[in-house]
Amino acid sequence: MHRPHPKAFLIPVAALLAALLAGCPSSPPAPTVDANVPPAPDRPAISGRVGIALASMSHNFFIGMRQGLEDQFTEDGVEYEVLVADDSASQQQQQVDQLILGGVSAIVMNPVDALQAINAVRAANEAGIPIFCIDRRVTAEGAEVTCTVETDNVAMGEMAARHGLKLLCERYSLQPENPEDVKKLKSQIVHLWGLESTSAAQDRAKGFDRVFNAEATPGVEIIKAVGNFNSTRSQEVIAPILTANPNLELILCHNDDNAIGALNAVIDIKQRRAPADDPQRVFIIGIDGNQPAIEQIRKGAIEATASQEPIEMGRLTAIQVRRVLEGGRPQASLILIRHHLVTQKEAVEGQGELWSDQLKGGI
Repeated sequence: MHRPHPKAFLIPVAALLAALLAGCPSSPPAPTVDANVPPAPDRPAISGRVGIALASMSHNFFIGMRQGLEDQFTEDGVEYEVLVADDSASQQQQQVDQLILGGVSAIVMNPVDALQAINAVRAANEAGIPIFCIDRRVTAEGAEVTCTVETDNVAMGEMAARHGLKLLCERYSLQPENPEDVKKLKSQIVHLWGLESTSAAQDRAKGFDRVFNAEATPGVEIIKAVGNFNSTRSQEVIAPILTANPNLELILCHNDDNAIGALNAVIDIKQRRAPADDPQRVFIIGIDGNQPAIEQIRKGAIEATASQEPIEMGRLTAIQVRRVLEGGRPQASLILIRHHLVTQKEAVEGQGELWSDQLKGGI
């Protein structure tokens, strides 16, 4: 049995709902979240073991998500086992099968592939084991997922893109709130995708497309690149794009690993990181709020990130699992976690309060 964590966890309902309503105007209605979760000492441990099937541990975001899951399960006296698929859908399928054969009472899965994960879900369904998705959805039809806990990725993609649009408009003395002004914008930007098979990347792209598209921004040339949520790959794909397009002005990244890779490419090709007020500076915006990106935002090297809350996401998912194992139901079939924009101002003023500062370990 894992040693109990000393700090009980309460869900800030008002803050969660307010953030969702303020930051996600086009999101589905926010689910009701019960804040009255008794602390672990008042709740007896439950029998059974939970299997956790994670896509990867190569990102600080996933490390934070795992931290939240493990902390909450430990507080609640729930035994668990963690398996990591290293971004392989077939390996994840095998791992879920392994958990089922091992007799787990519930499964938490962070799907590698939004479509292929249906096979893992069906296997759990056939075995009568409740399965929960965290951070990413299963988009294939016929997936009977007990509960999905994630961030509104469409809204985050839109938030990052709108901040990028704001920076470009300010550079050319245009008003980003004025559609006719926005249509005057002439620029060249990169839409740097994550892992295309994931629901997170697909949804973030939808949010991006709400801002930059042929109708709203006809004068903006959009170059698509795929960085696979990986800094090394992102640097490799961005470097030749920068060489071929010296007037490139903005790189919108599907996550902060992509943003770090883009930053490295800019420094490598341009031989420097231009100051914030330099009209030749290439703006870089990420998503997630990862520690390396927050550090670069504090230094002024990256413009911003649309931050998630992975530790909170992990804890809230673990709470839903316990509710079901105790014979109840999850608080909703879809629970959305808050998100917010972090610029240099927020990164500096919020030091110690951001999830990246609360990460127990990282890479």
